[in-house]
Amino acid sequence: MVRWLLALAEYDITCVTPKAIKSQELIDLLPQFPSGEHEPAEVPLPGEVHVSAAAIETYWDLKFDGASVAGKGGAGITLTSQEGEKFHLSYKLDFECSNNEAEYEVLILGLIVAQKKGLCKLKIWGDSKLVVKQTMGDFTLKEPLLDPYRTIVQKLLTQFDDVQIQYTPRTHNHFPDAFVTLGAKVDIPDNSIAIIIEKRTTPVVLAEEHTKQDAEGWKADIIQQLKPG
Repeated sequence: MVRWLLALAEYDITCVTPKAIKSQELIDLLPQFPSGEHEPAEVPLPGEVHVSAAAIETYWDLKFDGASVAGKGGAGITLTSQEGEKFHLSYKLDFECSNNEAEYEVLILGLIVAQKKGLCKLKIWGDSKLVVKQTMGDFTLKEPLLDPYRTIVQKLLTQFDDVQIQYTPRTHNHFPDAFVTLGAKVDIPDNSIAIIIEKRTTPVVLAEEHTKQDAEGWKADIIQQLKPG
């Protein structure tokens, strides 16, 4: 309802009380729909993210990691479906925070991202035993500054159909850990920056040599034979 109100706020709408519909008008209207079958109209809302029904029903793995570097923090998130679809996110926490606060920040950010994508079932993995155990209720909360964080996490968790959260060693959390370093140490002039990481399987030297041989074509073998030594 809130999204509809925001979407309609730009229009000048006047509410009018509808007139009564007589029964005869309904009877005259029914023959125009003999099959009784209809498809509801799909009107996309601004900013709405559509995902398939299969993606909503299956579990998604949410791995998160956060750390404080020189007083400020970095955060990394990976979302992976059972079919192999992946989302990678890195955040620069440009404010003073501790390691535990950074871990809670990234967990909250990950839950918000999953919620916006319409995901319903999550398996959450984090390498902060403190945050994981406090979220599960196994550890008591001793730092007053973390209380608002845990409250927000618990509120967000209720928005999903099913959530499982488990501790995982850092050795099994490579991607989020790398994104933490990226977000914490890279200077970002604006609010966001796009970074493309390309995978190469051949050294540049070999690739250049191969290109040169292709350019020489049939002469390559002859030239090689004529070279001294």
